[in-house]
Amino acid sequence: MNAKAEFQRLLLKKWPSLYFRLIKMPGICTATQDAQFWNLHARLLQDQRCTQRPRERYNLWTLARQVQALPGAYAEAGVYDGGSARILCEAKGADHLHLFDTFAGMPETDPKADPHFVAGQFADTNRQMVEDYLAGFPNIHIHQGFFPASAADVPADRQFKFVHLDLDLYRSTLDGLRFFYPRLVRKGIIISHDYGNVTAPGVKQAFDEFLATTDEPILQLWDTQCVLMKTR
Repeated sequence: MNAKAEFQRLLLKKWPSLYFRLIKMPGICTATQDAQFWNLHARLLQDQRCTQRPRERYNLWTLARQVQALPGAYAEAGVYDGGSARILCEAKGADHLHLFDTFAGMPETDPKADPHFVAGQFADTNRQMVEDYLAGFPNIHIHQGFFPASAADVPADRQFKFVHLDLDLYRSTLDGLRFFYPRLVRKGIIISHDYGNVTAPGVKQAFDEFLATTDEPILQLWDTQCVLMKTR
């Protein structure tokens, strides 16, 4: 564990109120009382699987739990090292979770829509590492390859109640929306990372283009996330 992660973990364990002040989460917030999440958060720090900010991880956790009663499966496209997938595993119970990633880095990028990315980025991961990290959780399905071709083995009648997109790129995000939204159950949620990230403008471009064909509102969250709920 690096020194920063170890320091954060120790603060969270011994002086949580100080930790919450440092990450600008006031003690009056009910999120600070969610012991299950903060234990999970400490584990992610210990395992160095923290590519998102604490607020973003908590959003993922609490929204994934809110849809537990709905029918359908969970999904994540853009798994990388499995950190956010671990959050979904802890939140989903026995439900199915479909994970999509090349485990070999990004596909070809669009220089105009994705000016800060190049093919092959985020290749410092592999399928076996993620499988080992999520071992012990039931009903995990890993689909390796370039999306959406990697979704060819998803059952035709599979519906989803919660989808996490962390694809960074314009085309990949648009393909994700086109694949998952028609399969989303009513009141199901798509949450995306990087919608408000100025270094990943292709994500917002993809949402703007897709939403022009629907009548659904988009909700932008603090940091970089956005939420799309299927209301019909």
